[in-house]
Formats: sequence, C-alpha cells, structure tokens
Amino acid sequence: MHVRTHAPAVVALAVIVFAIAALAPRAAAGADAAALDAASIARLAFVGDAQVSADGRRIAYVVAHVDPDKDNYQGDIWLIDGQAAPRLLIGGVADDSRPRWSPDGTLLAFLSNRTEARQIHILDMRGGEAWPLTAEKSGVGAFAWSPDGRRIAYLARPAESGAPKKENGAGKARVTERLFYRTDGAPGFLPQQRSQLWVVDATVDHGPAIGPLWDGRTEPSEPAWTPDGEALVFSALPDPDPPAAPIDTELFRVAVAAGARATPMTARRGPDNGPVAIARDGRIAWTGFDEQQPPRSATTNRLYVAAPAGAALGPATDVTGEFDRNVDESVMSDTPLPTGGGGARASFDASGRALYFIAADRGLAQLYRVDARGGKPAVVSAPLRGDLREFSIARTGRIAAVFGSPTQPYDVWTLDRPGGRWVQRTTHGRDALAGATFAPYEELWTESFDGTRIQGWLLTPPGFDAAKKHPLMLYIHGGPHAMYGESFFHEFQVLANAGFLVLIANPRGSTGYGADFANSVQYRYPGDDYRDLMSVLDAVIARGYVDATRLGVGGGSGGGVLTSWTIAQTGRFAAALVERPVVDWASFAAVSDLNLYFVQHWFRDFPWRAPQDYFARSTLNQVDKVTTPVLVIQSEQDYRTPQDQGIGYYNALRMLGKPAKLALFPGSSHGLSRNGPPGQRVERLGIILDWFGGRLLPPPAVPRSAGD
Repeated sequence: MHVRTHAPAVVALAVIVFAIAALAPRAAAGADAAALDAASIARLAFVGDAQVSADGRRIAYVVAHVDPDKDNYQGDIWLIDGQAAPRLLIGGVADDSRPRWSPDGTLLAFLSNRTEARQIHILDMRGGEAWPLTAEKSGVGAFAWSPDGRRIAYLARPAESGAPKKENGAGKARVTERLFYRTDGAPGFLPQQRSQLWVVDATVDHGPAIGPLWDGRTEPSEPAWTPDGEALVFSALPDPDPPAAPIDTELFRVAVAAGARATPMTARRGPDNGPVAIARDGRIAWTGFDEQQPPRSATTNRLYVAAPAGAALGPATDVTGEFDRNVDESVMSDTPLPTGGGGARASFDASGRALYFIAADRGLAQLYRVDARGGKPAVVSAPLRGDLREFSIARTGRIAAVFGSPTQPYDVWTLDRPGGRWVQRTTHGRDALAGATFAPYEELWTESFDGTRIQGWLLTPPGFDAAKKHPLMLYIHGGPHAMYGESFFHEFQVLANAGFLVLIANPRGSTGYGADFANSVQYRYPGDDYRDLMSVLDAVIARGYVDATRLGVGGGSGGGVLTSWTIAQTGRFAAALVERPVVDWASFAAVSDLNLYFVQHWFRDFPWRAPQDYFARSTLNQVDKVTTPVLVIQSEQDYRTPQDQGIGYYNALRMLGKPAKLALFPGSSHGLSRNGPPGQRVERLGIILDWFGGRLLPPPAVPRSAGD
C-alpha cells in the first residue's frame, strides 16, 4: 500500500499539544538533550528541497521543525552562499517552503502562508523584503519560472471548491458518481474542480494572470516551460473518472496564451509522469512504464526522452532500458521533509547530452548519470552509502543533494564537478540530536528456503555485549513494493537506544532487486515473503546473542499484513505490532481509495467472482491461530487501508479473549508515522515502546537502599 502522500495539518488533542510543548525546555537540559526517545521527534530537523542557482553559487533549502503550539511542522528557508556557512534566509512564524531561483539567480520565489493561504512570494537577493506575487484565495501549489525569468506558471485551485458547507451545524452530504473520489491524506471527497494552471507576470504583485490553461478536472503535475517560453508541459489524468486504475497519466502541452487549450502529447497504456525535464533544444524527459496485460504487481519505472513533433512527441527512447531498477525511488525513512518540497526527479545537464536521476538498488538510493540517447547508467554518488533523496543541478554542473545514512540524519551535500569529492555543507540533522548515540547498520545476506538471497540489516543497542542475550525486534516494511535500506530511520534508532536488537530485511516483493524479484509475490502475497523473513531471523538467532524467548515483530501497512500473517503461522514471538494493516482483502478491495488498482494488479478477479482467493490471503480468517499479544494501531482518516481493517482485527482478537490493545488516532491518515501531527507521532512511538518494553525488556533494576 505504498504511495507518496502527505497528511494535511491537523490540530491534535490539547493534551498532546501540551506534551510536545513541555519537551522544548528539555532539549537543552544536558542528558535529556541527548536522549533518543519518543519525545525526540520534537527535536528533529527535517531538511529538504535543496535548490542550487543556475550559476552554482548559491543553494537555498528548507529546514522544517516541530511547532508545538500548532502541533504541526514549520519550514524556514536557509542559504549557502559560496563557501560561507549556512545562514537563515527566510524565517519567522510563517511556514516557508519550496524555494526556486529565477534563471539569472537575482530573485528567489518561495511559498509562504504568511498571508494565510499559501502564496508565491518573491525575494530580491540584491536587497529588500519579500513580497507576495499571488493572491489566490485557496492558495498556490507547484510553480515554475519561465526561461527569461519574467513570468511564473503556477497551480491553484478555485476558491469555491472544498468541503461541503455546514448548515445549522450539520454537514451536507457529499455526493459523487466517480469511482476514485477520495485519496489518502485528503479528508473528505476530492473536489470536483482540481487545480488549474495559470501564468503571471513575476515583476508585479497581484498582476493579472493568463489562464486557466487547464480544465481543472484532474490534478496536473508541476509545469515545465518549453525553451522558447511559449508553452508549458505537464502530466495529468485525461479522465477524471478513469475506467481503469488511476495511473494512466499522459503528457500535455499548452500554449501560454489566453483561451489556449491543452493537448495530449502521449497516448499509451501506462503512466507518463511529470514533473518533466526539458533540454535547451526542446527534448523532453519524463518517467513512466508500459502497462502490461494482465497488469503486473510491480512494474519498473523508466526514464524516457523524446523530441517534440508538432503538438505531440516523436519516438520515445527508454534511456534506462539497460537498468532493471526503479527511477525516482528512495529508501524508506520517517525523517524526510514532511510537507512540501521535492527536488528533481530527473534533470538534463547543461549540454543536454546526459541525464541525472535517482534510483534505488539493494538498500541504497543513489544518483545516476546516463547518456540521453540511452545506455548503462553510471553511479555518481558511490562514495555516499545511504539514501540520496533529491537533487538539483546548476548550469555549471554543480549538484546539490539531500542525503542521509543510518548514523547521519538528512542534510545538504554538494558535488562541484563530475569525479570530484562530495562535501557535506550542513549539519542540521545531527545538531538537532546532538549527543545522541546512533546505531550503525550491519548488512547481512541470507539464503532463504529456496536458495533466494535476502538482504537485511541489524542494529545493535548502545553498549551491546555479544556475550549476553538480547531481545530482538523484527520490523517488516510495507508496500510490499518498497525497500528498507541504509537511510536514517528515527524509529529504529529509538528502539535500539531502548535496548532492542532491531532487524530489518527486504523479502521477495521488495524493490531494488529487479522486476522479477518484486513480482515474485504476485497472487502469492503474503506467503513466501514470510519464509524469507524467518530465514533472516533464524540466521541472526544462530549467532548466539539473541534471546529467542523475547522476540517482537511489527510493521505498518504491508508490514501490518505480513505481521498478522506471521503470528498466525508461528507462536515464537512474545509481542506484535499490527499497524494500519489489511486483514480482509475482500472488504479492502471495495473500500480502499485505490480500490480498482489493487484488484487489477494484485488479484486475478473481483472478490465476488473469486472469493476463495481473497479468503485464503486474509489474516482475519486466521485469528483463531494467534497466540501472540497484539498491539493494533490505526488512523481514523486512513483511506488507503481504512480503519475498519485494524479495528476489525482487534475486535476479532478480543472476541476470542486474546490479549490485544487498540490505539486509534483521530484526524490522521495512512502516513501518520512519517508525516502525521508531531504530537501523535510522539504518542504513537511511546505506545509502541511501552508495549514491547513491558514484554521483551527486563524490568529496570531497583536501587538498593543503604539499609538493605
């Protein structure tokens, strides 16, 4: 159930807000400042969206931190100017994000909610205060500078769209005839009117805009300008109510002129996704894949290049055809920038002869370079072993990237020239957790039951002694088409600091190992992936320092699926965490926001036509076999794996008198653990630590008094 979503800001319960506020003075209190516990979420610095100016001289980037009063995240914009130390450029009480340089580098545009709704603001780097460029009542989304730096294209939703108005205190009914009418992270129904595309003069504030240049029936991607500044290119679904799963996007082109209508540039079965990159000669690069029939559970995301042919595109070249890895994939983590931002998906170099892109391979996300005509990609970031999450590139070839590793929270790194040395330019992530002890990852490979090699990593607690027995937590990732790896993962570090061995692995179905490995679970999920995980666990237990009577297992989303499957197959675990799971595939297929997508890609037919297939893979039907105490965590506004899944699993366990606990979070979506309200993230992790600590960790020693 892995997709990129982010929850809107939601004010949590007053008690949670107070709990976070109480953490602020503790951060400067000696030993407490070094504690890597649940409360340390409030100290995290979330670094992202590093944007290098065209001349390579300056880098603007975002540092977000927890705002305890609003129980939300607040972004500031920082600046690296040449070789000078980073400095705060734009800060204060507003949430500032998405810095973007004008082509000549004299102006910096950014989004800010200092005027309530999020608007584009312009800062002249030669002096003066930032001023608002737009005044859209519903705020502004993505935007892009024109090649001459005189105009900005942006996305904005009409003010009249939104939630139904209340009358006499009661909400009016939401009414729809669409199949895909809601998406996780967006409460309620999706508005009938989505974002529209506008172009505004960047030299005057609140000037008249050209547009709308899109019909607003579906959500467009970030726009990209053609080199002559006469048109925009973006991707979108052509149909607001598609007959198949909502992934078949197309590229569109629209002239920047009043009354212009967007026309499709692509027309194939499969996604054609933006944001796109456009070379100086007009060639367009974008990502996507050809949808196979029947659809595969996982299809490798490719990078394409084509030259315009009138209003359409000429023949497309799959420039990553020799690379069996997903373009634009990162390692799973819980500390990237929680809202807004996002660096390049792919970018031409200044010559247009090469493309740079990010891809994930065997637990690492790295930056690659490939000839724009196609060929074998070369790793650009090989010295950086971890998760290179986003990047931008200057005309000079200088690269700014956001990178993190198991013991290095995300920060800004630079590469001045090909073959040069990567340099860490900021230390916000580490400084925010100063004094904390981070557990390194030990990589391990294990042969599974059928000889398939499975990769995993082990974290050991501070002061680890191999001569003693230790409790172990097996954490299972979601997706299932996703990847654990060498990223900075706050939750794992907290568990290690609490005294657990933490074991993570990528069983079959994971990405980063090729299409065949990822698709080996199609129509067989869950199943053999469980056996992969047990093989890795047994290999670690064989080392002799794991207490096999104090094992825990847990995971969220697809990890919740596999955890509930695991404890139905074995009673070896002393405690389990089943978070935002799917336990009844038939009801999930009908109620999830991506209902038809899951049916088409994960099953052979609808549940009413193939009920046994759904029944056999549903762990709700196996609760009789569960002997492990289970903590169930669920969010009330989770539309991906709706709340009835977790609630139903908990209720079934309790109806049978089995030990279980339910934690139900109001107002949060599927992404609670990654970008939910900070107060709920603190509370969630505290509940997890309490659950496993009370069952797996030895009781704390009671100091003896002098009279004993």
